[in-house]
Amino acid sequence: MKNKKLWIIACAIILVIGSVYYFSADNDDQQQTAQDAGDTKPVFIGNEIIEEENGKRLWELKAERTEIDPQTKAVKMLNLKGTFYKDDGSSIQIIAPEANIDLNSKDILMVGNVKAITSDGATFTAREARWEGKKRYFYGTGGVTMTREDTVITGDKIESDANMEKVKVEGNARVVKGGAPK
Repeated sequence: MKNKKLWIIACAIILVIGSVYYFSADNDDQQQTAQDAGDTKPVFIGNEIIEEENGKRLWELKAERTEIDPQTKAVKMLNLKGTFYKDDGSSIQIIAPEANIDLNSKDILMVGNVKAITSDGATFTAREARWEGKKRYFYGTGGVTMTREDTVITGDKIESDANMEKVKVEGNARVVKGGAPK
C-alpha cells in the first residue's frame, strides 16, 4: 500500500513538471507589462496562466516575473508557484525560485530548492528538477527527498519516465520507514 502511494506521489510530480512545461510555452494570454531599458527581452510582471477543460480548472501557474528571449525562445520564470487539481478534488502545489524553459528542446529546468506538496501532505524536494520534453523524462538532482506519512526516500538523483513505469534513485539511495519528522 505504501509503495502504491509513493508511485502516486511520483506520478503527481511528473504531471506537475510536464504541465508546467507544456502550458508555459503558451504566452498568448499574457500581457507585457514591463521591459528593461537595456534589455530587449519581453518581461511580464505578476502574470498568471490558468488551464480549464469543460469548465473545470485543471491548473494555475503564477510567476512574479517572466522573461522571454525571442531569439533562443528561452523562457525564464522567477518565483514560480503552481497548483494542479486532480479529479478527486485534491491538489498539488509546486514552488521553484527559478524555472528555465527552452521552447526549442521542450526542456524545463527548475533550480533552487524545488518543492512539491500534495493536499494530503506528501512532499518532494530537490535542489534541481528537470523535465526533458522530447524524451518525456523527469530528473531530480541534489538532495532529493520524497516524504509521505512516515516513509522517507532520499538520494542524490532520481529519474523517471512520464508514465512512472520506470523509476530509479541513485547515489546514497535510502528508504526509511518511520523516518518522517513529527
